[in-house]
Amino acid sequence: MKITKKSKLTIILFVLPALIIYLMWVIYPIISAIWMSFLKSDTLHTSHFAGLENYVSVFKSTLFWKSLRISIIFIIFTTLLQVVLGFLYGYLVYLQPKGYRIYKILLFIPNVLPSVASGFIWTYIYSPSMGVLKPFMEAIGLGEYYISPIAEPNLALWAIIFAQVWCGLGVQIILFNSGFMNIPAEVIESAQLDGATGWKMIKTMIIPMSWDVTKMVIILQTIGALRSFDLIYVMTAGGPNHSTEVLPMHLFVNAFQNFNLGYGNVIAVILFVLAMIITIVMRKVMARDSLY
Repeated sequence: MKITKKSKLTIILFVLPALIIYLMWVIYPIISAIWMSFLKSDTLHTSHFAGLENYVSVFKSTLFWKSLRISIIFIIFTTLLQVVLGFLYGYLVYLQPKGYRIYKILLFIPNVLPSVASGFIWTYIYSPSMGVLKPFMEAIGLGEYYISPIAEPNLALWAIIFAQVWCGLGVQIILFNSGFMNIPAEVIESAQLDGATGWKMIKTMIIPMSWDVTKMVIILQTIGALRSFDLIYVMTAGGPNHSTEVLPMHLFVNAFQNFNLGYGNVIAVILFVLAMIITIVMRKVMARDSLY
C-alpha cells in the first residue's frame, strides 16, 4: 500500500509528541548527567570543567567498591528469592487450593503499599523494644541477646533483602500465575496421562513452558533491585557502617549530603551503564527457548 504525503504527515504528528517527551525526560537527563560528571563544583552555584578527576576519585574510593559489592549481593539474592518464591507461590495459586483467592490478595497487598510505608513497617518489626521478633526470641530464651538486625552490620543487608522480597513478591506471583494459566490444558492432561505428576510435572512441563515469564521476571527484578533506594533509606539510610549503602544510596549521600555533584553524577552514569549491560546480557543469555 502506497503511503501518501498526508499519511506521512499524520504519522509524524502522532509520533512527534512521544518523541519530544522521550527526548526531554530520557535522553536530556542522561546527557546532562554525563556532562555534569566532568564538572567539579566550586560552590553550590558554580563549577568548572575537571576532566576525568571525578571518575578517578570514584574508582579510587574504597566506599564505591564496597557499595558496588553490596549492590551485587543485593541484586543477586533479591532476584533469586523473588523468582523462586514467586514461582512456588504462583504455582500454588495455579493449583487453586481452598481459599487461594484470599492467599493471592494477601500476598499482593505489600505491592500496594509505598516503599516508604513498607520500610517503616519492617523497622517496627525489627525493633528490639516494639517489634514482633523480640517476644519470639524471649519465648525461646534468647530475648536478652536480641538486637535489631538492621543495627548489626553483618545482618543489616540480609534484613533489607528480606524486606525487599516481601515488598515485591506479589507482582512476581501474579506474573508466574498468569504464565501458568496460559499453558494449554490439553498439554497438562497429556502429561498426566503419561505419568507426569508432582516434581516431574514441574520439571518437564511447567518450568520450560513458563520460561518466557521467568525471563521477564528476572530482567524486571534485576533492574528494580539495581535502582532500589527508598526502602533502604527509610530503614537504614545506608548504615550501619555503610553495610547497606547500595549504589543509589552512595549517589544520594555524595550528591545531596556531601554536595559533591560531580561525584554523584559519575555514580549515575555508572548505574546507567550497569543497567544497559545487565539488560543486553540478559536478553542475549535468555534468548534461548528453554532451559536445556
